[in-house]
Amino acid sequence: MIMILKSIKKLSLIWSHSDSQPTEITLALINVLLTHLAIGSELGGLYFERIIIISSGIFQLYCVSQEDIKCRVRASMITFGVYTSTFIVYLLQIGMPTATHYGWLVLSIASFGSMRRLILEKLYRNG
Repeated sequence: MIMILKSIKKLSLIWSHSDSQPTEITLALINVLLTHLAIGSELGGLYFERIIIISSGIFQLYCVSQEDIKCRVRASMITFGVYTSTFIVYLLQIGMPTATHYGWLVLSIASFGSMRRLILEKLYRNG
């Protein structure tokens, strides 16, 4: 429980003082709290993908709280894959019937941007 509280405190500090971490935290929280619910209510089933979605969000939150660039890069790649696959599943199963469904594309683009920033940051740090 103490580790969870420390992680939450660190995430709060990171959220208020940095650049890419808030995007990573937001994308992760969307996966933990919303993406799997949207898929469940609109598409039904897809239980394996929904477990992966929740797990990816938790993993990304963990990586951000640890401030480990290698872990964050891995987590951002997974998150990009999750959002891109979610967009493709929606596109193939129900299409994009309303403008709000294009939010999956926006999340894919945002996760790509976050992943790109992290990869460049990792390259910069490693010289």
